[in-house]
Amino acid sequence: MIKVRFYYKEGCWLCATAEEMLNGLEEKYSLDIEKIDITSDDELYELYRYDIPVIEFEDGSTFHGRIKRKELLRKLEELKGRS
Repeated sequence: MIKVRFYYKEGCWLCATAEEMLNGLEEKYSLDIEKIDITSDDELYELYRYDIPVIEFEDGSTFHGRIKRKELLRKLEELKGRS
């Protein structure tokens, strides 16, 4: 199982697109997706408000902004190979 944190906020179209990608890959890569709305925490909002969506992987690496499917797939394959 690959754990990812997905930082987003409602009304963000880039976030909706990234969430669709993650949901479409959830089963294939056994993703454990923790969704975190940055508006629920002032510190998170300040940290990520200009970077969302943010996908944080279990190895500490992140993707943010306009996330490319090809890069996401490459990262998931890399993490899958480690488990």
